[in-house]
Amino acid sequence: MFTGSSTLSVDDKGRLAIPTRQRAPLLSSCEGKLVVTVDTHEKCLRIYPADEWQSVAAQLVKLSDFKSASRNLKRLLLGNAEEVEMDRSGRILISAHLRDRAGIKKNAVLVGMVNRFDLWDGDHLNNRSDDWTAEGSQGGFDDCEDLSELEL
Repeated sequence: MFTGSSTLSVDDKGRLAIPTRQRAPLLSSCEGKLVVTVDTHEKCLRIYPADEWQSVAAQLVKLSDFKSASRNLKRLLLGNAEEVEMDRSGRILISAHLRDRAGIKKNAVLVGMVNRFDLWDGDHLNNRSDDWTAEGSQGGFDDCEDLSELEL
């Protein structure tokens, strides 16, 4: 289970080191093999352990190619998916294409989302976090029926 956030440096080649506390679970569950793809709603990347990605991909494949929304979702997530593998130092290489899509430069933030990670440009995440907080304080979360059952 991946939670919390870590600030990371991205080197000139596009490599970043997975935090030490996350490496052992990734090595045991998927041998350090990950899949990186775009997010469909935010300017960030999604990083899935390979075994978790298989489940996501299987669900996507079942979507109809005859519906434009389903087809476009598949194009975005599957078409931008790249397999990466942690090296001995726990680093992964994020392609320039994906870094550009998410606006990730030197400073990134890896956010645990239980079954995957979101990877953000640090400044962009700070700005979006401010937006989300403002939205929530103005009742923006009240209309979300999924949240009605939560006891936070």
